[in-house]
Amino acid sequence: MNKKAAVFACRFTGFIGILASLFFGKVYGPAGLVLGLIGSMFWFGLAWYFQRSVGTG
Repeated sequence: MNKKAAVFACRFTGFIGILASLFFGKVYGPAGLVLGLIGSMFWFGLAWYFQRSVGTG
């Protein structure tokens, strides 16, 4: 697996997750917003892990 591509994909998914969180916040209220942001944090954390392990700047 190309780790630079994995970092990009995780960050992209995190940004999409933030947009989805805003939508969930409108539809499901604060609980949907918080759960969506937690999911986005997972993707950004995974990108950070891949970036740290490969050493890309």
